Amino acid sequence: MFDRDIRVTVLGNTGVGKTTLIDRMTGTDVHKITSKKTLEINIEEKKIKLSSSQSHPWYSPEKYRSYRIIAIDNPGDYKLRRKWREAMRKFKTDGMLFLLDPEQSIEVQRVAMEDSYNYFLDSLDLRPEKADQKARDTKYIFHFVVNKCDIFLPADIDKKSFRMGPVIKEQAVDFLSRFAPTMDEFKATFPLSKFGLSYLSAIYSPYKALDKLFEILKVFIYQT
Repeated sequence: MFDRDIRVTVLGNTGVGKTTLIDRMTGTDVHKITSKKTLEINIEEKKIKLSSSQSHPWYSPEKYRSYRIIAIDNPGDYKLRRKWREAMRKFKTDGMLFLLDPEQSIEVQRVAMEDSYNYFLDSLDLRPEKADQKARDTKYIFHFVVNKCDIFLPADIDKKSFRMGPVIKEQAVDFLSRFAPTMDEFKATFPLSKFGLSYLSAIYSPYKALDKLFEILKVFIYQT
């Protein structure tokens, strides 16, 4: 097929903005996005043309190619996380988007990240030694997203004009650094996998910032 798919599993603690990010991805008006708790595994799809297509010459397929984003949204409540393994086993995605919220407890979110690590290993094989062996040969994408970066804006700035400036980026990077030991565990267990980082506001970031997120995944998957 001329068009291509980008399939991602979206994980994170409850309330970090997983569904909101998917709502924006599928074109929901930011003013109509309401807080809602995800209780089941939901699949959302959207065909988009990435902004990078404009930079390709007329003879390149990327100039005309669309990408179908297939996002597997999962409940974040710790009582429902057993569904993560179910989703990972059933839907063979290209990668995982793990969302983090600077306003939530570091420890609670670290536990959620560790749960995603353990459930992903379980999805490879329920036997720990076999799972570790398969992990060494697994080529996957683990992309960590610091969401809600609009909270770093000064109080007198309208969030609707949100942009990821250097000061906000510095604070977001500092927040993410607190999860470094857990992310290092991912990297050590999955040496052939790709790892990425993004900083955004699912509600207030301009669409080109969300577009850039999927652009990174596209390059990881298709090397184009």
